[in-house]
Amino acid sequence: MKARMVTAIGTGLGTLGLLGAFAAPAAAAPQRNCAVNLDTGAMTCSSSEDRALRAVDAQASLVIARTYTGANYTGTVLAWVQGQECTPAYDAELQWDDLRSTAAGDLNNKISSVHTYHQCDVKLFDGINFAGASSTWIDQAPVLGNIGDGWGNRAGSIKFS
Repeated sequence: MKARMVTAIGTGLGTLGLLGAFAAPAAAAPQRNCAVNLDTGAMTCSSSEDRALRAVDAQASLVIARTYTGANYTGTVLAWVQGQECTPAYDAELQWDDLRSTAAGDLNNKISSVHTYHQCDVKLFDGINFAGASSTWIDQAPVLGNIGDGWGNRAGSIKFS
């Protein structure tokens, strides 16, 4: 009796395992949409970028840049907003000195792509508080690893101009 019960249980578990092999793959984690208002310092994440922008009171503000944790503008997106367009003078009008503290959490050494808008460019720095090496001014880069000597997953702080 014990042998039949063990065999029946083993067969049942084997069938369940086989069925599990044909199950649909786990859904990918939803993309996080975050926003930082550079004028006020307000920051949050939400299920959509529109909600995140509303939460940081960015209705009158412009999205000047988006940074992404994945290459080719994928992964968690962080929209950086301010109340006016940038100037083409490269004078670092606004900045974020510590990417360990953002709406999206710790983005230190985790930014893989960037896209800018409204005449803005970004400059990335190796360390927090703009320490260490810096990139050139970047307008857009689907793969930051291809910029200079490689800026993918390297930035600790960022300036906008």
